[in-house]
Amino acid sequence: MNKRWILNAALFLAVIALAIFTLSNNEVDTIESKRITVSDLKLSTFNEINIYFPSRATTSFILGDYGWKMNKPYNARADELYVYRILALLATTSSVKLKAENLDKFGLDNPALRVVFSNNSLKEEFIFGTYNPVTEDQYILYRGNIFLVSGGFSETASFVAEELIDKKAVASYEKVKQYDLSRLEQWQESRLKINHLNNSWSLVGSKAEIKQDEADEWFGMTWSNPESITVEPYKMDPRIGYKSFDMVLEDGKKITFYRIQEHPQLKLYRNDEKLLYSYPSDLGFTMLNPPITTLAD
Repeated sequence: MNKRWILNAALFLAVIALAIFTLSNNEVDTIESKRITVSDLKLSTFNEINIYFPSRATTSFILGDYGWKMNKPYNARADELYVYRILALLATTSSVKLKAENLDKFGLDNPALRVVFSNNSLKEEFIFGTYNPVTEDQYILYRGNIFLVSGGFSETASFVAEELIDKKAVASYEKVKQYDLSRLEQWQESRLKINHLNNSWSLVGSKAEIKQDEADEWFGMTWSNPESITVEPYKMDPRIGYKSFDMVLEDGKKITFYRIQEHPQLKLYRNDEKLLYSYPSDLGFTMLNPPITTLAD
């Protein structure tokens, strides 16, 4: 009798748990289904983004042949992860949709920022107001309606411009065919130049060797994958004799980097972009010291 009672009780509890689980899922589905699409716009429609602030310079991006670039307040490659986070505003949903009345109640009479997406024939403006104190979502005004969306959109858009610059010193579309490190102290005697063609590594006129697997690992650890800690516009003083090195791209373009500092961080100034990239000292050392093996005479 006791065993049957225990079994019945267990079955009863299982049924209750299943019912609660099913009800909860139905409630989630209902909540999700009630969310309102803010716009029917597509991310691919636009090739320009302008972010306007009440008390600081505008940040602007434009879509070029090689992806998104910042053109205000600096001319630089954009960190596309952040750009697409901003573009995601076009596809977001809202828990509410209100008529554009009492704008001061939602901070929309004096907006925190405005984001304008545009192309040659179309402009769409999103105005950001205050945050909802309960949900921490943010009120926006779009096409005569007030919506409540994630606060992450304005948070990303409000980053200082330097944070929105691509932190890779060499762009993913820039294919380097030669590294000329011969002007750095440690490589002056050997006049080190490394060719990288058709995924094969070789040295130019050097009594040394470079192993393919070690070179691939070095490239992946340094110039291919890691990002700098920071990147910032910089005005280099040409009167100071900074050591430099070159990279030659497959299209023939030459990029010159100046070593501004070695410790406690490696700071490299890319001359054509007028940008200063900072790296941890251990990574910086590896970047400028590829795995070269000196051959015995």
